[in-house]
Amino acid sequence: MMWSKLKSLVEEKFSPSLDGRISINSTSYGNCSCGHAWLTLDKEVIANFCTRAFWNRASGDYYRKDNRWVTDSDVPEHVSEKQKLSYGEVEYGELSRQDAYEACWEFVHDLKVDEALDSKDPLIQSLATLDKRLGKRRLKEINTSNLHPLAKKLLSFRLEAEGIRAPTNT
Repeated sequence: MMWSKLKSLVEEKFSPSLDGRISINSTSYGNCSCGHAWLTLDKEVIANFCTRAFWNRASGDYYRKDNRWVTDSDVPEHVSEKQKLSYGEVEYGELSRQDAYEACWEFVHDLKVDEALDSKDPLIQSLATLDKRLGKRRLKEINTSNLHPLAKKLLSFRLEAEGIRAPTNT
């Protein structure tokens, strides 16, 4: 499926209170699979899923975990503080562009909203917090203790957009 179609399917699931404020984007670099996907909130990048950062994150000690390539290494020392901050709520190299594609596909085609909220994937959780299938009552009941920091940030944004007070179970 073309990215533009997948993007529109994902964004169609967003709550009407978020129209035009949240966007998911992607770009590639030439003929290679490198590139990045990013999530914007009011046109400001809040998460960057860069394939090169993902593969350069450490010295190559990657392994498969939960069907994703991961490493236990920290952000490399050569990455400046400004670069670290530019990655928002997602750790530097935490997800690649391909991971973002897979998460979007799974979110649109395979998961119910409760399954998406319980996912171990930070992007799937985050997209679920924006899902219009979550009503105001259900939004208030979400247990934030198991949410990734990006999902928590987007849930907080969604609650504000809906005019709902934040839940107290953080």
